[in-house]
Amino acid sequence: MTQVYTATAKQNPGRKAWLVEFRHPLRVDANKKPGKKTRKGLGTSDATRAQYLASQLNELLANDALWSLGARAEAAKLYEPEVIDIFYGEIEPRTSDARPFRDKLLPLPQREDGYVKVVLVGVPGAGKTTLVRQLIGTHPETERFPATSVNRTTTFPTEVVLHQGQYEAAATFMSEHEARFEVEECVSAAIVKAVNADVKLVTRELLENSSMRFRLKYLLGDLDDSEAEVDPYDDDEPVAEDAETSLDDVSVVSEVERQRNIVLVRGYVDRIIAIAKKYRAVVEAQHGPLAAMSQIDQTAALDLIEQQADDSDDFLELVSDILDELRTKFDLLVNIGRFEKTTTGWPKGWLLTAKPEDRASFLKALRFLSGNSWRSWGKLLTPLVNGLRVQGPFRPTWGKEESRIILMDTEGLGHKANSTADLPDQTVGLLHEADVILLIDSAKNGMTNYAAGKALESVVNAGHTRKLAVVFTHMDAVKGDNLKGQAKLDHVFLGLRNVIDNQLAKNVSSEAAHYLLDRLEGHTFYVGRIDQYCAKGAGPELDRLLEILIAEQPPILKPVAFPKYSAAHLMLVVQEAARDFRRQWQGLLGIAPDPFFKPKPWQTIKALSRRYAENWGENFELRPTSNLRTALETAVSRFLESPIGWSGDPTPEQKRDAIERLKSAVTKQLPDLARKRLREEPQPSWKEAWEPRGTGSTTTRRIRIEGIYERWVPIPDARGDQTVVDFMNEVERVVMTELAEFEAQVKAEAENISMPVLKEAGG
Repeated sequence: MTQVYTATAKQNPGRKAWLVEFRHPLRVDANKKPGKKTRKGLGTSDATRAQYLASQLNELLANDALWSLGARAEAAKLYEPEVIDIFYGEIEPRTSDARPFRDKLLPLPQREDGYVKVVLVGVPGAGKTTLVRQLIGTHPETERFPATSVNRTTTFPTEVVLHQGQYEAAATFMSEHEARFEVEECVSAAIVKAVNADVKLVTRELLENSSMRFRLKYLLGDLDDSEAEVDPYDDDEPVAEDAETSLDDVSVVSEVERQRNIVLVRGYVDRIIAIAKKYRAVVEAQHGPLAAMSQIDQTAALDLIEQQADDSDDFLELVSDILDELRTKFDLLVNIGRFEKTTTGWPKGWLLTAKPEDRASFLKALRFLSGNSWRSWGKLLTPLVNGLRVQGPFRPTWGKEESRIILMDTEGLGHKANSTADLPDQTVGLLHEADVILLIDSAKNGMTNYAAGKALESVVNAGHTRKLAVVFTHMDAVKGDNLKGQAKLDHVFLGLRNVIDNQLAKNVSSEAAHYLLDRLEGHTFYVGRIDQYCAKGAGPELDRLLEILIAEQPPILKPVAFPKYSAAHLMLVVQEAARDFRRQWQGLLGIAPDPFFKPKPWQTIKALSRRYAENWGENFELRPTSNLRTALETAVSRFLESPIGWSGDPTPEQKRDAIERLKSAVTKQLPDLARKRLREEPQPSWKEAWEPRGTGSTTTRRIRIEGIYERWVPIPDARGDQTVVDFMNEVERVVMTELAEFEAQVKAEAENISMPVLKEAGG
């Protein structure tokens, strides 16, 4: 008998907007059966329109000939756009790259117009965003853009263009589907915590996602903190970031709004606790009390509780209610700027323009999108933003001339507690298009943070050494009787030299390390007190930095010689890359002990498998594709650093230029290779890894994930397995293609140089 699927239009209590509830025939539930229950907003508050759209969706659900992505165009001829987006949006490939849409809303100026692209990277708290404030001249107390904090602030790419004319801003948002996924993850994690935890811990799990990116407390507010414990290390004076936040600032939550938020959040937490209690009772009735179980059996029981709770109507209704509440937050900007929305009313982007004299109101509006002040919790859209671009007549207060600079602030390295500290693909892509790469680190740390050293290594492996500059912040915190003047600078630089001499020279090559050291001797900057509007003492270094940013573009050298390599050596470095990747993940999965990579909790491994099974983005602490890309980058860089010969008789500078070009060209291709090998081709296997539940599921899932890596990242050995041959051929194809193209460029350049000489001689 054919399954009949129906859709029903309904409203959540107290809401004007209508939504539709149905079982999607192409999505499976936790029992691996088609027909996962789904709720989607209809984008209308009109009852007649809502019922009409639901009837259209019912027609589509009754016609299985249209149940494929290939049939979308045909269905679009028959049904309303909202219906098409609701049905096919659930099965379309996910994408988190909103940059093309920002380009459409607010295009970036080009290099031909004299603009220099500067990409800032660094660990959380190093001072990246504070340096941006100095370079664009925003006041740390009265303007507070971009937002800063003592820990993790930048959770999406923020681009600021120093551009004469009016102020303009373009923001892009995660899709409704992605927002619902994030809410589901938060609620699900809170339910697991609610099985054994108190209200405070459940609330924290719901509102403060462990990745510290999707923070529901920014959107919903927090519980009453009147009984919060006193911190003996709190400052007596208010924090500057909040001290100037006046009560008439529209981004500040009023007392009435705060009380409403407390009631709302407490209601969500109570429902979570009730769901956990209900399904704990169900599981205990079948398997006995949790308290009497072994650790392994408790893990399996929690997994079952989570599964049954996630499949319940209670869970679906709670997620739907929270998502409805999130929709209302966009209303805060309904009269400020202009929204671009989907057919169902979910904002895709937002655009704002303002005259130069309206700078204050312009920057205040941006607080809704990028703020983090606790006074605004409950009004901030920050967690829903996936990119922000701002341009206008910004200039540093200490600048002597107009600057044409595009500052691209990236998420802090290791922002998601990523144990590998590998750069995300999005950041690596920016490195390739940058004119200058600024690595920011605190002088207090002196490059001792593992992620900072890895970033330095990534820049070198990608062939961008001549773009790199390092800025040490917090120089005012470096104290010592013998640390004065040049001695202080030498002391801080020594930490950088240590990383280069030991880590870089060992992992890449001594030649690459020497080249980097020569570069940074003249491209390292030392600043302090840049959190102050007038950075006392930092003026000369900031001036020097700005001069380099304005003028700096990598020199263009003509290729005059090409290196020659051994294919056998390539096989050895790829073997090493595969072994490093597999060792790392065997440690993370708990397959084999490793001193550096400890096993991740079962919830984390389960969340990873879901993200890859459902093709979500890389916004997670575990990123296998980034890990594989980094391992291959390191291996290929080492290979390219060791040619067995050269054409012609190039100088050392020309050799270095050739190697840097080749590394850049090859590493551009590696993200696609890693994505294809670990996301696209094995996606059915990721679904199989995600499926297990209950007793033994944790072990089964870890083994299945290891099986994916064994199949798609095999370690080359003497057996000559076909999977190994395919892997080797794929990497070799990328490397050898770029080598052949570079050789062709060299020969073409030689012909172009010699042709005029021949003509002149013949004349």
